[in-house]
Amino acid sequence: MENNDGLVQNSNAEPFDKEKWAKQKREERKVVYQMIDDAAVAAVSSGEKFQAFLNIQAQFDRYSASNALLIAHQCPDATQLADFAAWKNTGVHIKKGACAINLLEPGQEYTNQDGTVKTSYKVKKVFDVSQTTALQKHETLVFHDKKLLLNALVDHRPCEIEVSDDLPERVNVLYQPADNKIYVRQGTDAEPLFRGLAQEIAKVHLKQKKLTCCNPAFTAYSVAYVLCRKNQLSCETFRFDRMPAEFGGMDAKSARQELGTIRRVSNVMIGDMNRVLDTHDRKQLQRENSNREER
Repeated sequence: MENNDGLVQNSNAEPFDKEKWAKQKREERKVVYQMIDDAAVAAVSSGEKFQAFLNIQAQFDRYSASNALLIAHQCPDATQLADFAAWKNTGVHIKKGACAINLLEPGQEYTNQDGTVKTSYKVKKVFDVSQTTALQKHETLVFHDKKLLLNALVDHRPCEIEVSDDLPERVNVLYQPADNKIYVRQGTDAEPLFRGLAQEIAKVHLKQKKLTCCNPAFTAYSVAYVLCRKNQLSCETFRFDRMPAEFGGMDAKSARQELGTIRRVSNVMIGDMNRVLDTHDRKQLQRENSNREER
């Protein structure tokens, strides 16, 4: 005989309340938006929290500044994120008691009452690899030599770069807006050269793209830190224990704008570098495969 108990139980179940569900989602988004505001204000008020934001932005360079703030606030040591289903599909399980990390994911576009088109957002719950049963990260870090990194950094340079022996003392790289050129001290070692070029190229992008920030020098300095950390270069010389005076008393909206500018410039520069590095890596892999076939 066919068992219809399940049908009877389902028929007695409470009907789906769309309005209640929508209200829950609105409240969920409200909590996350407030978390972003709080994290942004904290980031511009504390060198430690600001550096944590930069670390996350370097690790997850494609993520928005808002999501970087959310990660830095909820799981500052995160290295690899995926939702429950994605981890499960790789045979990895979430540890018991692990708290999900809330991010914002773009949804559908809609037209506002004033005719502007906007994007709706929904809360997406993800977990870091440290919250799973995975024994190690699935991603493999690729290390590039310093000469290649320098070539990648200047390949899409936004202005001319010249060698000069007429730079101020202890200055290895300098952008001169009047000449629209970056001057480099001859004989500068690779790592300080990369740091200096990254910082000065960031200044050029800020100027050319007419991006607003309260302290362009500090913004460029922060971008240089992101690029150095992204490319596994030493960050020991960077200091964030003294934040710019302009950051004092900054509200959430202004803080988000400052952090968003850092993300925008670093994202452009990382993208420019990746085009060179990806091409190099593909060619190297082809050579290695060809050599194996010849053996």
